[in-house]
Amino acid sequence: MAESSEFRTLKILDHFRHIITKTGADYDVLRLILKVKFQMDQRRVPTVLSSRSGTKEQKEGNLYLRSLWLYGLMGLLLVPFVVWDTGHYMLQMGLVTAVLMFIIMTSMISDFSSVLLDIRDRNIIMTKPVNARTVGMARAIHAGVYLLLLTGSLTAVPLVAGLITHGIGFFLLFIAELILINMFILVTTSLVYLFMMKFLDGEKLKDMINMVQILLSVGIAVGYQLVARSFSIIDFDMVFTPAWWQLLLPPVWYAAVYEWLFGGGGDVWLYTFSALAVVVPMISLVIYVKLMPSFELYLEKMAHSGSTSGRRKGSWDRTLARVFCRSGEEQACFRLSASMMRNEREFKLKVYPSIGLSFVLPYVFWFTQLQSSTWAELREGSFFYTLYIMLILVVSVIIMLKYSGQYKAFWTFRAAPIANENVLYKGALKAFMCNMFLPVFLLNAIVFAWTFGLRILPDLAVILLVGTALIPLTSKLLLRKPPFSLSFSIAQQSEGWFVFAAFPVIALLWGIHVFFRTLPGGIWIFGGLLIVANVLLWTMLYRVKRVHVQV
Repeated sequence: MAESSEFRTLKILDHFRHIITKTGADYDVLRLILKVKFQMDQRRVPTVLSSRSGTKEQKEGNLYLRSLWLYGLMGLLLVPFVVWDTGHYMLQMGLVTAVLMFIIMTSMISDFSSVLLDIRDRNIIMTKPVNARTVGMARAIHAGVYLLLLTGSLTAVPLVAGLITHGIGFFLLFIAELILINMFILVTTSLVYLFMMKFLDGEKLKDMINMVQILLSVGIAVGYQLVARSFSIIDFDMVFTPAWWQLLLPPVWYAAVYEWLFGGGGDVWLYTFSALAVVVPMISLVIYVKLMPSFELYLEKMAHSGSTSGRRKGSWDRTLARVFCRSGEEQACFRLSASMMRNEREFKLKVYPSIGLSFVLPYVFWFTQLQSSTWAELREGSFFYTLYIMLILVVSVIIMLKYSGQYKAFWTFRAAPIANENVLYKGALKAFMCNMFLPVFLLNAIVFAWTFGLRILPDLAVILLVGTALIPLTSKLLLRKPPFSLSFSIAQQSEGWFVFAAFPVIALLWGIHVFFRTLPGGIWIFGGLLIVANVLLWTMLYRVKRVHVQV
């Protein structure tokens, strides 16, 4: 089935042979490269899943189908917005487009950037009489095909809902805009990478690309708020208020086309936004095609490491290990885990965006509140409880601790004379607490204390104790394999739903905090209980049996 699907993709591509040839690419060579890449994609994942699956054919299909199925479920959340018949197409389709662009861009950054920046095949392909434009086009199409499959799974149900509710014109426009959105995301991401590769090389280039990927993930999430702030309520009716800064918001561009064609006409602003929705992706594509040979040339820098990488020497980790860990074994595991979390790029790419999001999410709620109240009212209120939102990073990071890009090296732990596997978990958890959780929390705590005043210091201490207690408890429930022992290829499973399931739990803890604060001296009683809970959870909860992992 996998092979026939691949051939269907290539047969569809054959219809665009003439267009691809006009770009200067050798279509026959490009098609052959893509065929090999698709075949290798199917073979790479099953090797990792060999301990979980049955036959080879089952292993090849299940992982990808499960991933698409999960995206299909996520697409169900968009249906109410698509069928929302209020006449405010700017609002409903602006939100739909913002959500779609967030999910697609996040997947592009975390899952498909490695396809665009893959240099492993250069030693084979570039030694043959193949021009750089052909290789670059194959690379872009390779990533684009998977991006379109993801988008198709995500929007299948919303597309059908739009067809039934709004008609064939809406349906066709939706498809056309999805193609433009994917083109815009793929090409602009590639151009950003090209710009960085022009001025950086070696380790600095790899680190900077990693940082840009993290910042993009955080930035597109914050963009939600800007889209929402484009609307104001006048006489209980949503009114779109055009402004110059909306020219920088792609979701507004694509929503404007619906408002223009189905919302009863438009004005200069709508025409401008609609033009940007088409012109920007097209111009970006033309620029990218012209710069493809340069992209391949600069990509060679990825294969070379610079003489200095700016790595920290680890003295700070040794100090923290001595403070927070008892035994020498636990200290060694602490230092190794801290080094992995800080230096392994694949881990940072998967985990750091969630850390950035947890940092900015409380302030997103602030901005929402400021739409209906003043800054003075916000400072005097109880909005400091929104700091609980950042505790979601405990769950999002801990479920990823068992993965690593260097997972095959885990056999060294099996060979080491470790008396109790408990130290592996405790070392990793304490490294996460000291190097990720505490810095993010303290930065937020400083901002919150400055905003709401010193009156909230006991509450900040309580939220900190709640977070530190959640770390071993969450690990006991979700970290079923030793840290850094599994490949990231397995990470595209349903475990992401644990993050959503954690929201009610955090809301419950939030409610308990509010309840204790209404009691005389309740905040101090709650704090004392949390100190006892932390001691018990960190010292008594973790009784780990020896687990055998095939690597």
